[in-house]
Amino acid sequence: MNLLKSEWIKVTTTKSAYWLYAIGIALAVLLAVIIGQFDQSATDPVAGEAGGGSDPLFAILGVSAFTVLLVWIAAIVGVTGEYRYHTAKATYLTSPSRWPAIVAKTVLFTILSIVVTAISVIVALLVAGALSGNESWTPFSGDGLTYLWRFPVYAALGTLAVMGLAYIMRNAAGTISLFLVWILALEGMVSLIPRVGQDIAGWMPFANGDFWTQGESARGYITWGEWPAFALYAAVCVILWVAGVVMTVRRDA
Repeated sequence: MNLLKSEWIKVTTTKSAYWLYAIGIALAVLLAVIIGQFDQSATDPVAGEAGGGSDPLFAILGVSAFTVLLVWIAAIVGVTGEYRYHTAKATYLTSPSRWPAIVAKTVLFTILSIVVTAISVIVALLVAGALSGNESWTPFSGDGLTYLWRFPVYAALGTLAVMGLAYIMRNAAGTISLFLVWILALEGMVSLIPRVGQDIAGWMPFANGDFWTQGESARGYITWGEWPAFALYAAVCVILWVAGVVMTVRRDA
């Protein structure tokens, strides 16, 4: 518990964490405002008519595009900042072994990712629904309710993955660059490999996570169902985190 309190103090005294979480929520709301106005003015809305039969995924576009990425970057900065400012060694010296400190930091950033993502989804759905002018808008039922818990879980598992990468690389710029190239370029471009590319693309972990979170609109080249996709995504995230923990425990601080 003392380690958790220590990690909480570190986060709450770091301006970058406030900025990243605040920008993540603000961008989700901004996209919701734009989409809400769009629903109100368009004669043929892309998301369909707001209401019981609509797809609220369009209203939380900002969450999937910005908020989740920013909470992951906040977790990366939280880990690599320890090495940049040489506080990691002091942290490990104050605990009997290193892994409890790593677990405490992981628990804290995972909870923060869940909370910030859940707030962003809720606010985005409410704002988009209010601005659409449709009184029958029911954002917290059906698909909306599914997105409300799946996006935070997706963000939490991704937090494990990025923290594992951060513990392996120990450098913010390198970890963020590798992570962004991985999810924004590599997972999409691998399908361009002749003959085997589309088969390989179906195994990309974040593509599977997107499919589990967003449904058929993000299926891509994945041939199995939502829950096998979730299992693959979760397994890769946990493996990356365990790899980061093992390397941190074994090597010098």
